[in-house]
Amino acid sequence: MRRSALVLAAWLTTEHAWAHGLGQRYDLPIPLSLYLIGAAAAVAASFAFLVLFRGSDKQIAVLRRGMRIGGRIPPAVVIVLEVVAVAVFVFMIAAGLFGNQSTFKNITPTAFWVLWWVGFTFFCAFICNLWPLINPPEIIFRWSNALWRRRTGTSLSQNLRYPRRVGAWPAVALFLLFAWTELVAPQRDVPRNIALAMGLYAALLWIGSSLFGARVWLRSADAFAVAFGLFGRFAPLHVAYSGSRWRWRLRPYAVGLLSSGALPASMTFFTLVVLASLTVDGFLETPAWVATANVLAGVLPEGAIAALLPPTLLLMAGPFLFAATYGAVIIAMARMMRVPRGSWPSLAGRFVLSLVPIAIAYHLAHYLSFLLLAGQLIIPLASDPLGFGWDLFGTTLYRIDIGIVDARFVWLTSVASIVLGHILATWLAHETALSIFETSAQARRSQYPMLCLMITYTVTSLWILAQPIVETRSG
Repeated sequence: MRRSALVLAAWLTTEHAWAHGLGQRYDLPIPLSLYLIGAAAAVAASFAFLVLFRGSDKQIAVLRRGMRIGGRIPPAVVIVLEVVAVAVFVFMIAAGLFGNQSTFKNITPTAFWVLWWVGFTFFCAFICNLWPLINPPEIIFRWSNALWRRRTGTSLSQNLRYPRRVGAWPAVALFLLFAWTELVAPQRDVPRNIALAMGLYAALLWIGSSLFGARVWLRSADAFAVAFGLFGRFAPLHVAYSGSRWRWRLRPYAVGLLSSGALPASMTFFTLVVLASLTVDGFLETPAWVATANVLAGVLPEGAIAALLPPTLLLMAGPFLFAATYGAVIIAMARMMRVPRGSWPSLAGRFVLSLVPIAIAYHLAHYLSFLLLAGQLIIPLASDPLGFGWDLFGTTLYRIDIGIVDARFVWLTSVASIVLGHILATWLAHETALSIFETSAQARRSQYPMLCLMITYTVTSLWILAQPIVETRSG
């Protein structure tokens, strides 16, 4: 849900208000309550369908193994992708530091917030997670390490032992910081601020890689590598480094989320943080939050604190609320199935991946219209990326076409993506239960708490997404 192109542009020059709403309202043909009931019924019906018409164990095993289509990525392709990735990364920093500091006239904010964070996330979820192959800070460290090793015979990395108990908690902290920057921080659209943040993040990854090794540090502390990795589990194309070569493999959608092992507690919480941050992003646009923020603003001292503290507290509280809710569901499941108390964290780590399609669905519902509208800004910016008055490709006079998206499109996309995402999540949870419990009857019974969670979150998500965009009717 996005505002008009002018409000979108206003984000790129002022605040994050760009992100949500079209400035127009969609008059629902039926009451909103009926949409919510229908969506809940669809999720419940999908569960009943899975119970009655699940495929054979042999078919499911084949589905888990995926397709036998795959191969090596030619080294020349890898080199080209790496060079392009590093060149784009360096250029974005340079443009942010030395280009025009008017956000509308600098390519860095649009490339970072719109094409990379929103667009590349879609690419990772629906096509392939290429981030392991094109992660610029990691590539720069690897190239530097290779050059250093060639000249000195030693490695830049100290290869210290990474504390196992620390896990992915650094990535959790960094993702929360990124979410705060996206949703709350002032001047997040200033090109120089973005460039400095990119440089600092690359330096942090460099330091960690030099201490513990790039592979260990990136999977534990690189918030974007971890996030893109989660979304990429859903994608049909899988890319991985194996046997000194990059390889690719096709697989059905979502089977990468059918894990046979439990995620550690830090990764379980990271998944909940991603989902919570998306929900908070949507809730910040609702009339209920606006009213609450106005009340809090009247209580807090005037100034930046009054503006920043309420959304900051909401963002910080969101993941813990999600964790408490998810934990309650897991505890209910464990007690219902008489699972030993010591196995509860493992149970939580097994089922949390089933929530990833919901995060993808919410990302699609919340950001697709934004990508389609704000993504057009790259056309004029491509001709004048630094804001120096150039016209390299003759596109500087291009203006955003807001007619490609309307409120009806946004609402229908939201309904379809949220419902399908929860149906897929229900299927994944059901398959996970079948791999854990001994009989299909036990697996079915274990999923009643998860089904309640799925239905509740379906209704809640649609209600949140509806607030800025639809005109509701009573009756």
